Amino acid sequence: MERPLLPLGLDQLAASLTRWLIARSLRTHFRSIYLYQQVDLAAGQSAILFANHHYWWDGYLAYWLVYEVWHRRGITWMQEWRRFPPFGLLGALPFPPHQPMKRMATIRRTLHQLQKSDVVLVLFPEGMLHRSGTVLPFQRSLYWLAQQVKGIPLLPLAIYIEPRYHQYPCAYMSVGAPFHSDAPQQEWLLQAQATLQHELNQLCARVERLVTHEQHAEQGFKLVLQGKLSLNERYPDSWGVSRDGPNIQAKPGSRL
Repeated sequence: MERPLLPLGLDQLAASLTRWLIARSLRTHFRSIYLYQQVDLAAGQSAILFANHHYWWDGYLAYWLVYEVWHRRGITWMQEWRRFPPFGLLGALPFPPHQPMKRMATIRRTLHQLQKSDVVLVLFPEGMLHRSGTVLPFQRSLYWLAQQVKGIPLLPLAIYIEPRYHQYPCAYMSVGAPFHSDAPQQEWLLQAQATLQHELNQLCARVERLVTHEQHAEQGFKLVLQGKLSLNERYPDSWGVSRDGPNIQAKPGSRL
């Protein structure tokens, strides 16, 4: 398996720097990151997360969930792996297009790690970054993996970024109940796609009228990162508003 293109002895330094850069990017770009989680992973349990891919930030957010919230080691497949060597130190494995031998090596390594350790694999089975809203048809890799590692939970991960209420957007992640199906491949993939679409729709509906941390907590959301507050929140005395954000109210059945 090829290694990141870094001099020997600098791996740990590069990994620490990459973690710091990811954390800094998330804290400066987002006001808050929230998690809605319906299941808990058992100690020592591997898992496969399959997520929608609507934002440039998806990989960073998935990293934050696996490493910083769950304190697990994560792996993912990355087409442009060689352009970003430090990500290899955080679990990214090469999955270059038109190079079947390297892809097969990554798949074999993935299977070994899922079966022998408690890693969490993050996959974006749509296979491409695209406009938000709709989950595209899945590639067959998720189905194939599920057949090889039966017993390892397949968890839908919905990711949504809400830009409306604050100077900086809020990011949301929702981890749904394990997906199960005994259907043939094509039907199985359609069912998995529908499961993730439902999880995404439910997430968007849950956060539609949530503004303050208290409102999020009441609806079961956990604050997993506090980022950059809006200008009026950082200087409330100058704006005459609460640090919890603007006083936005919504009547039942109304839209903000």
